[in-house]
Amino acid sequence: MNSNKPITYFAPPERSGAEELARHRKVFSGDNLHAALLNATADFLIVLNKNRQIVYANEAFNKLFRDPPDDEVIGKRPGEALNCQNAFDNLAGCGTSEFCRTCGAIHAILSSLNGTEDVQECRILIKNSTEALDLRVWTKPLDINGETFSVFTFADISNEKRRQALERIFFHDVLNTASAIKSFIKLVDSSTEKEKVELNKTASILINKLIEEIQFHRDLTLAESNELIINPQRCRTVELVSDAVLLYKNLPIAEGKTIEIDSGSSDIYFISDVVLVSRILGNMLKNSLEASEKGEKVNIGVKNEGELIRFYIHNSGHIHPDVQLQIFQRSFSTKGKGRGLGTYSMKLLTEHYLKGKVYFTSSKDEGTTFYVELPLYLIN
Repeated sequence: MNSNKPITYFAPPERSGAEELARHRKVFSGDNLHAALLNATADFLIVLNKNRQIVYANEAFNKLFRDPPDDEVIGKRPGEALNCQNAFDNLAGCGTSEFCRTCGAIHAILSSLNGTEDVQECRILIKNSTEALDLRVWTKPLDINGETFSVFTFADISNEKRRQALERIFFHDVLNTASAIKSFIKLVDSSTEKEKVELNKTASILINKLIEEIQFHRDLTLAESNELIINPQRCRTVELVSDAVLLYKNLPIAEGKTIEIDSGSSDIYFISDVVLVSRILGNMLKNSLEASEKGEKVNIGVKNEGELIRFYIHNSGHIHPDVQLQIFQRSFSTKGKGRGLGTYSMKLLTEHYLKGKVYFTSSKDEGTTFYVELPLYLIN
């Protein structure tokens, strides 16, 4: 067994050598008909050889996706040329990491190299950046002189996906909360004075939740456009946790479930943006409740770890490995099409604005725990 063979978790790792690449490149260079036809389109277009390496890139691609502008893309694979962070997770490159198993682009490429046209969608997380690209890709097989190539075209649908997700989540969450408020108001007329006091408390919580939903979407829009302004101030850890629990324990997603605050939680003050921390904790708690069944318990707590604060939320559910690979990607969700901004917003707000870190662990035996680590002092 050759111990030097590149390791892959999905697609074949082999690459063409310099001589083969030069031969393939020659097929699509100069004034030949193939190059002329491929360059006539205004779409982003590249041609890949059997080892998924670029042997041709049209003018549209070269103008927008060369980074730096004079960088040579010939010989690279698509994810490497587009600076996808997952393309660099494994030494064998694009298509070979664990994350690549769920990538629509690599599935489409492999289909075309096997002789079948394909259309897929994929999400590319830009290396060393909070940016992400949502792409729709089309692949077609192309046979020349007995060799198979893949014609790979794509469109950036990031704005389309973002708009769809924002609209569906906004309408879904706001309508659900507004409907709950309406139901409570109807109950007030037929309730006793004692019951009215409790109903009014719950209605007040729901109204605050409605305002919270609207503000969340406003802040996420500002965050994605780098226009969100943070406001560091003195926060108290357990108070933030308690407020999150109070907000969600009376909502429909918490029905029949128990939320328990860890008695060993650290009750200290730290400096951060209270509003953003509350949003993040709310999303963590909401996701954990949605992943729990009736009769199950969700644990939430916070620990002082010296120079940082670690919030955590645990439930007994297990996240499937394929889902784990995509959990922080924008627009990805296990709850249906057009969902999936909760974990993405947690990562965006925590890491880009609060200078912290968000991550999770999940196993069948231990359940799932999400963590958010924040500095003890956030300097604006």
